[in-house]
Amino acid sequence: MKNKWRSLFSLSALESIYFKDNQDKFELASCPDLGTDCTKTLSAINANFLASERYWRDKEYSRAIEELKSAFYATNEITEASCAGCAELIRSTILESLGHIHEDLEKMNTGLYRRKRFQNSYALATETLDEFRKET
Repeated sequence: MKNKWRSLFSLSALESIYFKDNQDKFELASCPDLGTDCTKTLSAINANFLASERYWRDKEYSRAIEELKSAFYATNEITEASCAGCAELIRSTILESLGHIHEDLEKMNTGLYRRKRFQNSYALATETLDEFRKET
């Protein structure tokens, strides 16, 4: 009987529909080079970004930050002059996502109900956010 109820209300199925785990965050819309130079890099960035979102949802903040770092530094592989604007847009999106993670961690590390288990992740998020801001 319990198994029947669990199959009716499967949260993992609902999560993947709600969070769109199979949809890329960054897509080529109007690329003058038709993506000939950045297709592999863009797919790696999308994979890192989606993994980061999954880790963030599961409250594995350190792993989420590491995935965002990988995605951020992968944008440095996009070197074409016509792709500079796209690379900057991707970097700003990654920076914004890291900012949201930082805000979540800040809320959990301050106040009456603060949790000590997220202090290392909060320090890593602060350090990484400062590092990214210096590079942009």
